[in-house]
Amino acid sequence: MAAPSSAHADTRLAALNALKLFGSLVVSWGIALGVRLLMPRWLGPQAFGVVNFADAFTSTLFVLAGFGVDTYIRKEVSVRYQHASEFFGGVTALRVLVALGLFAVTQLFLSVTGRPVETWAVVHLFGVSALLVTFNQSLAALLHARGTVSELSMLNIAAKLVWGVGTVAALVGRWPLWALALAVVASEGLKTVVSLGLVRRHLGLVWRVDRAATRLAVWGSLPMFVNLAAHTIYNKLDVSILAVVAGEEEVGWYGAASLVSGLALMVTPMIGWVLMPLFARAQARSDDEYTRVMRRSLELVLAIAFPSSLFMALGAREWVVLLYGEAFAPAATALKVLSSIFVLTYVAILSSNALILTGRAWTQAFISIAGLLVNPLLNALAIGPAARAFGPGGAGIGAALAQLGTEVVVTVAMTALVGRRAFDARSVGVIARTLVVCAVVWALDGWLVGRVHPFVRLGAGAGLYVVLAVGLGAVKVRELVAFVRSARRPEPALGEAR
Repeated sequence: MAAPSSAHADTRLAALNALKLFGSLVVSWGIALGVRLLMPRWLGPQAFGVVNFADAFTSTLFVLAGFGVDTYIRKEVSVRYQHASEFFGGVTALRVLVALGLFAVTQLFLSVTGRPVETWAVVHLFGVSALLVTFNQSLAALLHARGTVSELSMLNIAAKLVWGVGTVAALVGRWPLWALALAVVASEGLKTVVSLGLVRRHLGLVWRVDRAATRLAVWGSLPMFVNLAAHTIYNKLDVSILAVVAGEEEVGWYGAASLVSGLALMVTPMIGWVLMPLFARAQARSDDEYTRVMRRSLELVLAIAFPSSLFMALGAREWVVLLYGEAFAPAATALKVLSSIFVLTYVAILSSNALILTGRAWTQAFISIAGLLVNPLLNALAIGPAARAFGPGGAGIGAALAQLGTEVVVTVAMTALVGRRAFDARSVGVIARTLVVCAVVWALDGWLVGRVHPFVRLGAGAGLYVVLAVGLGAVKVRELVAFVRSARRPEPALGEAR
């Protein structure tokens, strides 16, 4: 057992590192958000479709080179720094071998599906960046395990600035599309070079290939790898399918809708940073306390997710046209469908953390595999009919419906396994009252359409939502504030009074 002073120092270090990484993430988010929201307007649907396809396809494929070792690193290297030298060289060599095969698969796909030759360089450069991202995530995990993140935090910001400046220069200068991909490669390459130096300095990393240690690391990471690969593939597969069956313009519209809807997920890291430690502390004290915390956490998550999804859907056309112009108006209906997914996504993330915490990582992985099987089937069933029914943008609507169906399957399965830990009479009542509030606001919005300016309409809806949600008890402000404060409060060191 750690001495009290040691435990207190660990707690303080963890809190400081969390603040540093969060600050870095906020700045990086700001840069990425500004550039990514400008990109579709500058490129137009056709060219943005090419970039969106290249990014999504390579992100999907190169997740197979990750092996899921980052969780293993944070768990094992945190207590044995020298262990990094035992397996990391072997894992890296294995990744390079797998990556060579993935580049060959990429070229085969481009040739067989008749992608234009001028897009080949774009796709392969995005493949290089995807491989570097995988490598950099593991280097970052090593530094997290060592507890040295100050330099990493600054590096994240510097790399994002390199990407942002390179991307803006390529857009303003009307450079070829491969220049956009090259900006990503430059950014990730900078992180790789500097991170390698940091890892050598702080962990004394030695490059060698130890087959036994490599096998142990890869095998120990297998459930996380299966879950991550399946989840990433079914979340990105729709773009590749759209590119093959509907063309770049549909991919561009759908990509624009996905970018806007992704804003609703910007707070998801807080689930891991704040709620996951809270779960672990509560479970260590008693199962009853863990169950109570799980249920109240669900209320907190839904208090964020429901209004985010509702007002993204109600203002779908306004958000798309405001950000990207009338050329992207066909993306509005797909955005409405995608916005409804994120209530499910938040609940699924919370349930996933609960399954991992209770030792059911493989169960979580099998659910993600089920999602991977369901998703292409739903895309095959939905894209064609939706394209014929809705015209321009219809294929994206079909892809969005397929994503919604997949998320329903995954979320219901995970939440059912979590069971009573997730819901009690109070939480069911909160959900019911929230749905009533959403229905009333939706009805008001429908009545105001065409009568007032769209943003006056959305403002009126937001005001009504707040009044009804607080008045009906769908959101219990004082309890949520108290709960958030308890989640942020550092755990007392071992030996200290509770």
